[in-house]
Amino acid sequence: MAVVEVIKMGNPALRRMSRHVFLPELKKKKFQKLINNLIDTMHAENGAGIAAPQIAVRKRVFVMEMGDNPRYPTKESFPLLIAVNPEIEPVGKKKVKSWEGCLSIPGLRGRLKRYKRIRLKALDRHGNPYEKMLSGFAAVVAQHELDHLDGKLFIDRMKSMKRLTFQKEYEDFWL
Repeated sequence: MAVVEVIKMGNPALRRMSRHVFLPELKKKKFQKLINNLIDTMHAENGAGIAAPQIAVRKRVFVMEMGDNPRYPTKESFPLLIAVNPEIEPVGKKKVKSWEGCLSIPGLRGRLKRYKRIRLKALDRHGNPYEKMLSGFAAVVAQHELDHLDGKLFIDRMKSMKRLTFQKEYEDFWL
């Protein structure tokens, strides 16, 4: 287990489509180490989630968790979730406005809309399929991380750059 470097916007690896993970690969020690590295890196960087492409690995896996986090002091907690080969379905059409940050775009926040409720279908770290309903901040984080697996960043979803701000200005004027 280790904290690894998070690659930043501008690195072409962030814009590539991630590859499906097959069961034999998922069961290998190397893949389990990848999951552990994602968790350790997310915690060390105070992230709410992190996807494999953010550490330059083209695999369809992300992790997410929210506890006491200084980057998101007002957000509700949710337990550790490991999603291999995730798929997301919106539940209803309602969207929420979301101020998002990204470990690959440090120091910036942007406002965009995400589905309020989603159904996440994925494999856990052992290859067992699961389905989970997510709402609120957990739903936003899952959608954000899934975008990384498809080579997208939150700025790609913003309708206008008028709500792209540096972290300090976000805290001073928008929080």
